[in-house]
Amino acid sequence: MNGHHPFLKALGLNVLAWLAFLALVLAFYFVWLRDFQMNWGATPEEVDQYMAGDELRNNPDFNATRAVEVKATPEQIWPWLVQMGYGRAGFYGFDRLDNGGMASAERILPEWQGLKVGDSIPCAEYEGRPFYFLEIVEMEPNRSMLWVFTATPWKGATWSWALYPTVNHTTRLVSRLRHEYTVRSVHDVFAIAVIDVSEIMMMRTTLLGIKRRAERDARNR
Repeated sequence: MNGHHPFLKALGLNVLAWLAFLALVLAFYFVWLRDFQMNWGATPEEVDQYMAGDELRNNPDFNATRAVEVKATPEQIWPWLVQMGYGRAGFYGFDRLDNGGMASAERILPEWQGLKVGDSIPCAEYEGRPFYFLEIVEMEPNRSMLWVFTATPWKGATWSWALYPTVNHTTRLVSRLRHEYTVRSVHDVFAIAVIDVSEIMMMRTTLLGIKRRAERDARNR
């Protein structure tokens, strides 16, 4: 039995080392990196500007405004937003995670262009059935749209989209995600920590995916 003690001691030290490393990474993220990534690509004016749904979350713990400039008109970008969703056109990002492994659409899909206020967009699937939804709360075609999450851990969070034409004949595509965290269990803490740290990768990929598709179609017209 005594012969196992050095192994257990080494294992314990390794676990402590990994926990210490994780703590340092999280400290770096929350102290230095978080504020920067929350406004990736957005101008100060875009960060301060009102977007649909801001009034629904007055004191958000998570308040992220991200943007890209797209060499296309709002009318050319809008159809890519309207058709987003799990099992629809996808989210133009990590398809294995957010679209069940099915590749996001590379073209405008007419069957998904009828989106209207009151509709729901599926975000995920469980046992073959959609279970995580975004509700369409506001919509001004070719200008703005507001989605609200309907399930935990992001229930009540708002996801706004806006299209701002520029003097250079491009369009600023702006996304804003706002959420007030509710912690009821260890699972909530874990989910919040993972999403808070990793969400920028999903959002950045989605924005760049829309940009690439819309610019390609604009060049080909």
